Amino acid sequence: MSEPIVAIEHLGKVYEPFSRGMRLLLRTSVKEPVVALDDVSLEVHPGQIMAVLGPNGAGKSTLFRVLTGLTTPTTGRATIMGLDATRDSAKVRRLIGFMPAENRTLLLRHSCRENLAFHGRLQGIPEAQLHDRIDETLETVGLYEARDRIGFALSSGMLARLMLARAILHEPTVLILDEPTSAVDPLGAFELISMIQRIATERNLAVLISSHRLDEVEMLNDHVVLLNRGRVVYSGHLSSMTAQARRPRIEIVAENESAAEKLSSTLSTIDGIDSLQVEGSSVFVATDLPIDGIVQTLNGYGDLIVSIGRTAPRLRDVLGEMLGSNSEAS
Repeated sequence: MSEPIVAIEHLGKVYEPFSRGMRLLLRTSVKEPVVALDDVSLEVHPGQIMAVLGPNGAGKSTLFRVLTGLTTPTTGRATIMGLDATRDSAKVRRLIGFMPAENRTLLLRHSCRENLAFHGRLQGIPEAQLHDRIDETLETVGLYEARDRIGFALSSGMLARLMLARAILHEPTVLILDEPTSAVDPLGAFELISMIQRIATERNLAVLISSHRLDEVEMLNDHVVLLNRGRVVYSGHLSSMTAQARRPRIEIVAENESAAEKLSSTLSTIDGIDSLQVEGSSVFVATDLPIDGIVQTLNGYGDLIVSIGRTAPRLRDVLGEMLGSNSEAS
């Protein structure tokens, strides 16, 4: 495997409490140190997309802030192409394209071209190259036809693509995307994620992306790092994480929602069933019991059942299981 572009080694970040006077000013009651990152280590290689997952307060934003040189770690180090993210932060920012969750950093009274021209000058792109670079980048994200349209006239999906264009304009080595589809409808989100995958492959970029939309993570189908309370709960390929689910699942498809409720009510009386979930006309059963045992229990309800069989665990169930077991361990 190639050398990693992003290397994080035993990274830790502790936020110390403010003085009493500052707590009154900031209206915060926090009096104890807050551990945002706790011994985090991971690597991201060229062409790899790593999804950073975890509940609110898990440490995702702090991790991104350390990588972009906006926060100094308490322990450990993070490097981009061998450059220390803290000591060499000015050089590191040239290597990183960052896309925030919100579009507040865009100049909405200015056109797409003007937004990119302003950012390109901040990044030190020579004027002789800037015009062509802007047009090429707008073409890449599908905004060339809207190049002279102001921000206020763009849809939420187009604004997201403009922020992506700004992130890749200076041809970075690393892309850091913080909830890039948070303000985009499902169809626009699908198109944006597909675009990110294509750009990462074509330019051989290392990509770190945080998202609360698990369907997007499944669509990426790449590496995942799961954080909880600042610690790494899992780091590896998505398929390997899903395979770690302890509880087999059975899906029973009923004729309609009413039939699904009847089947669920009957199954709830059986010992050995860990959980039952009814979603529309489907009943999902988490159990170690064999399918034939379930079928026998439902004897007499055959006219209500369309199909029954094992199904792959859903990502949200795997995450809930892993986060739950991690909380118990801590």
